[in-house]
Amino acid sequence: MEELKKGNEFVYRHLYEMHYNELCSYIFSLSRNKQQAEDIVQNVMLKIWKNRERLKINTSIKSYLYKSCYYELVDTYKKNKKELNYIEQIQKEALDIFMEEDNDFIKKQIKRIQIEIDKLPPKCKEVFILNKIQGLKYREVAEQLDISVKTVEAQMSKAMVRIKDALD
Repeated sequence: MEELKKGNEFVYRHLYEMHYNELCSYIFSLSRNKQQAEDIVQNVMLKIWKNRERLKINTSIKSYLYKSCYYELVDTYKKNKKELNYIEQIQKEALDIFMEEDNDFIKKQIKRIQIEIDKLPPKCKEVFILNKIQGLKYREVAEQLDISVKTVEAQMSKAMVRIKDALD
């Protein structure tokens, strides 16, 4: 430890090489993410080098490394969770804006359809309302208005074409 604190790179490299693989395996067993495990071990080893002069290790170096890697994993998890929550919040806000704009579009389209329905000739309008708004079948519309099913089909076709054309 004294040599490490003095900045002996050979000692540091030896420490790194001696424990790197087992620490990566340990963190991988917890995270199930190989890249994350490697990043965590490298971060811990880098912190050890940067803070070598102030290191106070009261246990074995191996125990210290395991604990350090574990805490680094926990910190990484917390950081990622905060970032994920932030991303989810942004996505929710974007979706709300989209939904708001979408609702405005739908309201405008409904208004345009209502205007076009009002412009339909009286018999055509009556057939359309009975079928599409009140939900009657063509046969029921024909019976109620005392017209043929073919007439209902023709009036519905005329209404749908006019409304569709108005929306294009």
